[in-house]
Amino acid sequence: MVSYFRLSILLFLSFSSLTLLAQNKETKEVEIRANVENQSKNSNFSKNPTGFQKEIDLTSTNTRYTSLPDVLNREAGVRVRQYGGLGSYSTLSLRGTNPNQTKIYWNGVPINNSMGGEINLADLPFDNLEKIEIYKSGTPAGFSGSAIGGSINLISKSKIDKPITRINLMGGSFKTAKASVTHMDQFAGGSYFVQALQETSDQNFSYLNNKGTVLFNTYDDIIDTRRNAQFRKTGFTGNISIEYGKTKINFLNDYIHRKQGLPGPGNRQTVAVERVFSKLSSAITTETNEFLLQNLTLETKTYGNFSKDDFFDPKSEFSYGTPNSYTKTNQYGFQLTPTLYLLEYNQVLRTSFQTEQEFFTRYEKRYNHETERKEPKKRRDTLSATFQDEIRLFSNRLFLVPQVRFERFTDRFGKDETSVRNQLLDPLTDVFYVKQAFTNPSFGIKIVWIKKESLEFGTLANISKDFRIPTFLELFGERGSIVGNTKLKPEQSRNGDFGFYLHSKPNNNWKIQSDISIFQKRIYDMILFLPNSQFTLRPENVDQALIRGLETSHNLIWNKGIKFNFNYTYQDAKNYSESPALNGKYLPLRSKSQGSALLAFFKEYGEIGLEYQYIGANFRDRTNEYLGYLPARQFWNLYIQYIPYKNLETGNELILGFEVRNLSDKRVEDLVGYPLPGRSYYFTGSYRF
Repeated sequence: MVSYFRLSILLFLSFSSLTLLAQNKETKEVEIRANVENQSKNSNFSKNPTGFQKEIDLTSTNTRYTSLPDVLNREAGVRVRQYGGLGSYSTLSLRGTNPNQTKIYWNGVPINNSMGGEINLADLPFDNLEKIEIYKSGTPAGFSGSAIGGSINLISKSKIDKPITRINLMGGSFKTAKASVTHMDQFAGGSYFVQALQETSDQNFSYLNNKGTVLFNTYDDIIDTRRNAQFRKTGFTGNISIEYGKTKINFLNDYIHRKQGLPGPGNRQTVAVERVFSKLSSAITTETNEFLLQNLTLETKTYGNFSKDDFFDPKSEFSYGTPNSYTKTNQYGFQLTPTLYLLEYNQVLRTSFQTEQEFFTRYEKRYNHETERKEPKKRRDTLSATFQDEIRLFSNRLFLVPQVRFERFTDRFGKDETSVRNQLLDPLTDVFYVKQAFTNPSFGIKIVWIKKESLEFGTLANISKDFRIPTFLELFGERGSIVGNTKLKPEQSRNGDFGFYLHSKPNNNWKIQSDISIFQKRIYDMILFLPNSQFTLRPENVDQALIRGLETSHNLIWNKGIKFNFNYTYQDAKNYSESPALNGKYLPLRSKSQGSALLAFFKEYGEIGLEYQYIGANFRDRTNEYLGYLPARQFWNLYIQYIPYKNLETGNELILGFEVRNLSDKRVEDLVGYPLPGRSYYFTGSYRF
């Protein structure tokens, strides 16, 4: 099936190229535009001109009580899974892949850690973001790393046009409250952005507690209150942008501190389990035009991510072994990205070189949080190089983009100093040391069939090979629950997508953006945790998956007062494992259908909108048992914003808001035992001066 899919794309592209050649033999330079609105402002999109990608402008979210999972879950091809309500552990996947197969970046800086691979969305910045970039057709040339499931880039606010100060006060159900102060200003040769944030919530919503008897006994079901789900969050951001000659320099810093309870499954809630998490992300980025040569641009990134995670389980409610732990993760990296514009030869050559080191350390603690054992330090070194040639033909109506990415990983796992056997056998060497190298090619094509000032219609197609290297958890395990397997092979995939896009402005009042695409992913050597004993699991390369689907997105804006968005995804995600019990089964938590819609009416004095989300039925386990069946669900949200004061000359404004989430009060859960909140209410007030 994969070969037929690729063959059909290649035959179509070959015919399309010949058609364009017959229609237009002239070449001239025109502006290059990616397939999104405000293309000239997004340099990352131009580095991946053939990919299906989306930019989410977060300007309107500054005055609403929303979160990163809320925003991302509305997009086509994106699925967010939550272990509860606001502030709970949340993961993200693109086009039916696993959460640890998606790469997440902060201003182009990779933030996936090598311990578990997946990212908790609750630990990422949101209120200080300017926009979110979604790349479904792989990773742009300026980013490092291979990604089976695509990538997400979070862009912080930095450069501004005029001084702005904004104060937000928000609150609502479950004793939820948030306050933030933002200030942006300019100085000679640059600008700066600072923000302070405080957020708190008890998340003590009511839910249906089935006492662990889903079908066999429903008489003991009760309406219970979620306990130990509270969180307290503090954040601070400080960014500075400077222009020095032909060089733009950005100093980016983001700090988050969270203290939260971990409630456990609904039928056995915890009382004293607690987590304290803090993270500091810092980066210095530069962009120099006409570096040495008039047609050469040089970009650099120097970055560091530092996180600490304290886990308290004094009553052993989560684990019967050593209850507490303290982990520390440090990432350091440098990236160099030169771009050579050979427009007279209809080409743009992009290269990227990156080096990164990651260190992971865990301390196992007793119930009183005294150190019982320090695990051997784990380290991963990464070297990568990317080469891309963007070929522009027929008056920039045809784009051919071949790319190849080379990556090398070196893993080191030190000695267990508590093991006498390891000390005697290998007194001078590490227990684990291995190097792995990968080469991943890709090819993309873009055909612009119609290109006018008010209309652009075109075709996009991509094929690629990607991989995911095993995480430290899979290689080395976790004491008491997971047995490591250092013989694991990396997961590999063959990806392809094909579709059309349309951008139109019939007149000054209307704006239309639409796209539709089909995609396919064949994933090999997927890692599955299998029972190793009565109490432990061991990862093995036994799974294979075939994911095929269709996704479409439509955005319509009438400047005189109407906004309409519609997103829909259909996917067929099945497991083709060597295990007879899994072969042919649907992958867990993958709905066949998922969609969202927004209808809003706006005027100068405010806005009212109705949001709808549909998530189709799915299974929560790999074997598709009836007990793990999750019926389809629908959610409705309503929001109202009123602007009682606005000064067009100074930009000062006061915005008041009210919204209702989950209007129909649906009692559902994404994962077994972790319910989502029912109906909830939020009030917001935002003053800008």
